[in-house]
Amino acid sequence: MSTAPVPSSSAPDNPREALLDRVQRAVDAVSYPAHPPTLIDAAEQAGAAADVLEALRRLPDEAFGSFAEVSASIVAGHDTSAQPRREVPR
Repeated sequence: MSTAPVPSSSAPDNPREALLDRVQRAVDAVSYPAHPPTLIDAAEQAGAAADVLEALRRLPDEAFGSFAEVSASIVAGHDTSAQPRREVPR
């Protein structure tokens, strides 16, 4: 009898957290402060997926002092690109 795999407790619960986890792994070797081109180069060298590279390409052209700043900027950009909810007529 086969059972379904048990999800890892360290796996992110939502797609945004999963993306941030992949971005962090892709830029792990970067020394801060760092600008987006440095982050993108590191991610490309790490073989990052297209969604990781796209998230880094959307960063504003500024120096980031830590991954926490990179993460906050990605989240802010992700949230503003989301489609607004539509009101459902009653």
